[in-house]
Parts: sequence; C-alpha cells; structure tokens
Amino acid sequence: MATAQQEVERSAAIEIDDGSATRDARGEWRPRILGKALPFRWPVQPRELFRFFLGFPGFLWPFGAAAHYGLAAATWRFLQPGSGQLSHFSHLSAGWIVPMYLRNLVMLLLVAGTLHIILYWRRLQGTRFKYNSRWPGTHSKIFLFNNQVRDNMFWSLASGATIWTVYEVLMLWAYGNGWLSFITLYSNPVWFVVLAIILPFWQDVHFYIVHRISHWKPLYDAAHYLHHRNTNVGPWSGLSMHPIEHILYFSRWVILFVVPSHPIHMFYLMQRPALNPALGHTGFDRILLKKDADRGMSVDSYFHYLHHRYFECNYGTITVPLDRWLGSLHDGTPESLERMRRKRRIPAE
Repeated sequence: MATAQQEVERSAAIEIDDGSATRDARGEWRPRILGKALPFRWPVQPRELFRFFLGFPGFLWPFGAAAHYGLAAATWRFLQPGSGQLSHFSHLSAGWIVPMYLRNLVMLLLVAGTLHIILYWRRLQGTRFKYNSRWPGTHSKIFLFNNQVRDNMFWSLASGATIWTVYEVLMLWAYGNGWLSFITLYSNPVWFVVLAIILPFWQDVHFYIVHRISHWKPLYDAAHYLHHRNTNVGPWSGLSMHPIEHILYFSRWVILFVVPSHPIHMFYLMQRPALNPALGHTGFDRILLKKDADRGMSVDSYFHYLHHRYFECNYGTITVPLDRWLGSLHDGTPESLERMRRKRRIPAE
C-alpha cells in the first residue's frame, strides 16, 4: 500500500501545465488547489465564503444560480406555450407538451453538444487541463454501439430529456389545477426571493442524498452502474443514466408540494440538474478561451471527477459540505487518498 509520502514522490514526475496543477507519470492532470478551494472550513473565513457565493464567478452570481434563474425566467416568459394563464395547463394537451419536449432536447443538445464539439470533436485545446489524457472509448463492448459518446448521448436524450420533460409537464399540470400553492414576484416578493436563494442549497442536499442512496448495492447494480461505466468522463456522460436513476435524480421538485412557489422556481429545479452535468463532466478543469492561453474558464469539475475515479467519495458538491462532515471527502491530496485507503473505500494503486 502506497503511503502519502510515496504518492508525493510518484507525482514528482510531472509535466507542469501552469502554476496550479501537474500531470503525473500516469498521465492524469491534477489541480493542486482543490483542498484549499473548498469554501466551508474551520475556522470560518468570511471573505472566502463571500467570494465563493457572490464573487466572480461565484456560486450564486453570475454563472451559477443567477444564470439558471435567468434561463428559467426566459423559459417561462418566452419559451413556454400557455404561460399567460395557469388554467391553460389544467388539461394535458400535445399543443403545449410537445413543444416542451422539443425545447428540452434543443437545450441539452446546445449545452452538451457545444462542449463536446469544442473539447472532444475538434479537440481545440488537446489534452491541456484534461484530467485523463485518454479520449472516450470507441471500441468498447460495455457501451451501446460499442461507443462511449453514442451510448451517453442515447441515455441522455432518450431517457434523461424524456423524464425531465415528464416531470415539468406534471408540475405545470399541478399548477394549472391548483394542487400547488402559487405565488408571484408581485404578490409575495420576499418569499419569492427567499425561496430562490434556498433552492440552490436544496438542489445540492437532494443530490447528495439521492447519489448516496444510488450507491446502495441493489440500486447500484440495477441502475447507477450505467452512469459509472464512465470513468473517463465527457460532457455527454453527465446525464447518461438509467431511467430508474433519472426518476430519482430529477425528483427534487417534491419540495414545491410543501412551499408556495412559481413556475420559474420549478424550471430552475428541472433545468439546472439537466444542463449542469455537462459542465461537471467535461473531463477538463478549465476551458481555454484562446488556443494558446495559459488560463481559461474554470468549470470546477475535479471534485466530481474524483468520484468517477474512485467511486466511494465525493457524493455531493463542494457547496453543501456533506462529504466533509460525513467522512466521504476526497480533496485530491495524497493525504486524502491515503486516508480513504485506510478506510478501505478504494483499492491501492
């Protein structure tokens, strides 16, 4: 069993990508900053927390919750047939359901497809900042069509986009029939904003709970295994799941049966888990905005990449630190790797 010191010595054979990361002898690119970047540490660092949530870019502003709420508002205002009055949704009709399904397919194709084209089809930045230097498998029998990308696209579009749409339809149907408490920004501005701030954290708590349950052996063997065939992830890996897992994964709307809400809140709860996984599974730590640049746009995917790499760690996100509190954190350091080995969570390399 390798010790933490041996891990450090092994990673000494590195290729420097820039001042914040290394590529080890096995070809894996490892950011050095993950352990320091986690926002919830003791003692509490107020400035660090403020920068994480409201800095640029922060969790809430501008690319995190704010961007998704902007998309949700635009969807409700401009892209949702019948948004003028809730009674329009009191009866299920292909006239407003089919456009929703097509809209969601297009959204997913635009986000995951664009990232795939840039990073994997055109390979505009090669393997720079790519965690695993290998490319997706094209002759692997574990995937449908013997092709990882085609397999991932099938499950994302055929199952993911379908179940995502079904849930949105059912929620609008519930609003239209008065089964959900409805508010607007004008009728209850305080609660409208408070709920909008609460939901990003609810998203992460729900993700941790569902993800941890998915690693229960019967459920893992029945469904979650399909997602974990992707040890070398790409943008289409994010939503590549078994239908059973999609049903659980998108179930975060249950909170809206407890609290008053608006369809904008609902669209946020549905669209963020549908579109964010493409960013969280790019397989790259950052995307270069210029070909020869040394720094690019961070996509903060290393935390979850470690989950795909070692399986029994990092079930949640860095925003709500349940992994740290419950002992399943892997922050990318040799010390963290050694600690997890001692707990027999992952095998020795």
